[in-house]
Amino acid sequence: MARGSMNNGRKRKAAKRVGGKGTVSVECECPLNLLPRDIWVRIATRVALDSINDLFNMQVGCKVFLGAARSDAVYKEASMTELPIASFLDNHCLPKHRLIERCVEAGNPGIADAILRQGLTEYFGFARRGIGMELLSGAWTEGSIEAGYMSAMLLLCT
Repeated sequence: MARGSMNNGRKRKAAKRVGGKGTVSVECECPLNLLPRDIWVRIATRVALDSINDLFNMQVGCKVFLGAARSDAVYKEASMTELPIASFLDNHCLPKHRLIERCVEAGNPGIADAILRQGLTEYFGFARRGIGMELLSGAWTEGSIEAGYMSAMLLLCT
């Protein structure tokens, strides 16, 4: 009986209480940590190339995925084709708005699309016409045909 209580004492020391709902062994290593972070960053980059929504879902999966998905390499390669161009009516605190900012910061080659979306947000969402037009013309010089069309239409309408 004494031996059994000693084993229970060791188990209690090696266990951690989680939110009052039970215990989790601290000795266990997450199997996802066995692969180097570089591999997870490559996987997250491939996910970001295919689908931004899948990247968001990956981030909420676990801490390993979240760390890999927050890397600048992922935002540099992320494709913004899934995001609607006219996203200025949405809540500005959504993750997709932060995604656009991070893509611009990381130097994403699709930067013209990010600038276009930001310009439309400024023009229509915040009613800052001057800043919006500057961003739209900047996106047009970066190669966005949509930005050139939008800025031309807005100039004709005003």
